[in-house]
Amino acid sequence: MDDNERKKRAIGYSLATMLILVGVLGLIIDGALIGEGLVGLIFFFICLIISVGIYVYLGCTGENDRNDGQKSNKERSAISNIIWLIATSSFFMIGFIFDGWAYAWIVFLMGAAIESIVTLYLNYKTKDL
Repeated sequence: MDDNERKKRAIGYSLATMLILVGVLGLIIDGALIGEGLVGLIFFFICLIISVGIYVYLGCTGENDRNDGQKSNKERSAISNIIWLIATSSFFMIGFIFDGWAYAWIVFLMGAAIESIVTLYLNYKTKDL
C-alpha cells in the first residue's frame, strides 16, 4: 500500500471516529437542552451507523502488506469481533437493564482500548512491531 493510499485510509478512519464523537456530543446537547434525549439518541445512532459503514468499507478494502501474516490477521479479526460484540451487548444491557444510557457509551471507549492492547500484544508476540 503506497503512502497516498495510507493517507486516504487514515482520513477515512479519522472521519468515522469524529462522526461517532459528534453523535455523542449531539446526544449530550440534546439531553441537556431538551431533556428527553430522543432526538439526540436518533442522531447518535445515525452517526454510529454511518461510521460503522465507513469502518467496514475500509476494513474490506484494505490490503495486507504481508501474505505470511494471514493466520495472525484471522486471529486478530476474530478477537476484534468478540471485543466489539461484547462492547455492543454491554452497551444495550447497561442502557436497558440499568437505564444507564447517559454513561453506557463508555463501553465503546473501553472496547477500543482493549482492542488496542490486544493488537499490541499480538504484534509483540509475532514480532510485527
